[in-house]
Amino acid sequence: MGIFFEPYQADSCCLCGSSESLTGEHKIKASALRKIFGKDAMVIGNFDGERTLRSAQGPKSQAFHFSARMCSLCNSTRTQAADHEFDRFHALVSSLLSEGRDPSLVFNFPQYNFGSEAYLNIFRYFSKILCCHVAESSGPRPLEACEFAMGKTSRNIVFLYIDIDPTYEAYRDRFVEHQFAGHGGLIVPFDSKTQNPTGFRSSISLGAVRYIFWVKFNAMIGIVLRRFHYEFWRKCEAACQDALKNPLSKEQRHRLGL
Repeated sequence: MGIFFEPYQADSCCLCGSSESLTGEHKIKASALRKIFGKDAMVIGNFDGERTLRSAQGPKSQAFHFSARMCSLCNSTRTQAADHEFDRFHALVSSLLSEGRDPSLVFNFPQYNFGSEAYLNIFRYFSKILCCHVAESSGPRPLEACEFAMGKTSRNIVFLYIDIDPTYEAYRDRFVEHQFAGHGGLIVPFDSKTQNPTGFRSSISLGAVRYIFWVKFNAMIGIVLRRFHYEFWRKCEAACQDALKNPLSKEQRHRLGL
């Protein structure tokens, strides 16, 4: 067993590593999609005006699932409390935003006192989604993030920032209110000197609300990822080099939450 990571296995759960009773996990919760879109038609794509959009049949469409697998035990029992807590959390965040208040004030509610079970479950939800994104990119299983997502540890390693999604905001300014949800895929920041990864990062947008979440690596973890999971590191390094050759504009960085 690895210290920080376990090798990627397509036929294993991206949280616990089991190969039994594998299921799919939504990139964006089906219940959240139903609440936003109802029975209206949906399209999927990058709303940059350059790429073609494709239709989605509904919230349960396979298009909304990670290709990475999760066992039924992790997808229900082990992560169910975090899933339910996120629903309650998002309702409060949306309410604050609709009142023109800072969404981060949600952590002033007593149930989300630092270190409380409800507080930890919010971050466990984002840890699960981050692990799914890593597996989606054929990356190794980040053991500490997986253990936290499954509720086996109370050491929270996930950071969170909440704001208004800029894509939603841009379309709202043009078309008034509209229905929108999205995710930020996987971003792997690199240290410019060592050329080693420094963390994993992603985001989820539900209507106007965007949740940006990430984990940070110390130098040793970055070295281990490069040394023992070289194929994944090489894929990330190629993306990093491409970003250096074709730097993002300020607007593009803003849309990605960077």
